[in-house]
Amino acid sequence: MPLGSNQVNQHPERIVCGVPVDIYSIVIPDKYDPTAIPNAWQKFWTEFPKSDMPSNNEAWGVSTPIEGTQGQLHYIAGVEVAADYVAPKGFELVTISAGNYLEVTHSGPISTLAQSYGEAYGVVFPSTGLEMRAGQHLEKYDAMLNPMADDYTMGILIPVN
Repeated sequence: MPLGSNQVNQHPERIVCGVPVDIYSIVIPDKYDPTAIPNAWQKFWTEFPKSDMPSNNEAWGVSTPIEGTQGQLHYIAGVEVAADYVAPKGFELVTISAGNYLEVTHSGPISTLAQSYGEAYGVVFPSTGLEMRAGQHLEKYDAMLNPMADDYTMGILIPVN
């Protein structure tokens, strides 16, 4: 599976509105619910007001480790909105703090994303010599692309110093 060129980008602070879900990390396979993230996206696309969709077509998956837990994550499936946006019932606002991210490109259908994650965190990231910083781990999607297509691409963004 091809992974695109990686880079370190400074991202401005962003506000994302989306459907929240708590999941266990995929590094604990016996506790991972593989339906949690797809279900969050399905709920998001079904219930988020279409009139509030941003024009840039970017969607974000935001994973934040839950303090005091072993591998549990808080995940938001959503889109960027204005800082003063009022979230509809059942949705949550989360701020993505500005910072540097190593961006690794996943290419191929979304069903092969776990393999790209393994490559991004287990091979690409260690080979850069960069240091991971505390912060949110991001997924960047083009909402107009078909995630089941063989030519689908998206970004896996790892917080780095």
